Amino acid sequence: MNSEEALFLLLVGALWGCTNPLMRKASEQPSAKNTQDVITTTTSNPIMRLLSKLANIKIWLPYAINQLGSLLYYKLLASSRLTVSVPICNATAMVFSCITSILLGERVDKPWRAGLGVICIMVGSGICMTANEGGVEIGDNAGKDEL
Repeated sequence: MNSEEALFLLLVGALWGCTNPLMRKASEQPSAKNTQDVITTTTSNPIMRLLSKLANIKIWLPYAINQLGSLLYYKLLASSRLTVSVPICNATAMVFSCITSILLGERVDKPWRAGLGVICIMVGSGICMTANEGGVEIGDNAGKDEL
């Protein structure tokens, strides 16, 4: 795996991980400026609730950035090894999500466990990135008998 590919994998994880806590926090807080907005955000009509969330830039801007990460992810899947790309993107997204949640002031029940998990994910991702490229491929000698 070259350094450019590794950087893009980390970028996808960052785009996914950093935007999830931002969207979660924005969807929890009503952005009501006047009484009409309060009525709209507290109504039981699901269409009105959806429209009020779509009008909130704090929700759709992180969502758009998250989707840019998804586009980059699909581009990477076309040119990189699937067995490395998927775990690294998902693992780094979890790391960035944890870091962003802490920076936003969200409560972490057991911070030492979260820290240990982040370290384990980073070590595992590093192992995946630096693994030998010349490994055995599936089906190299499958079903061949030596005579």
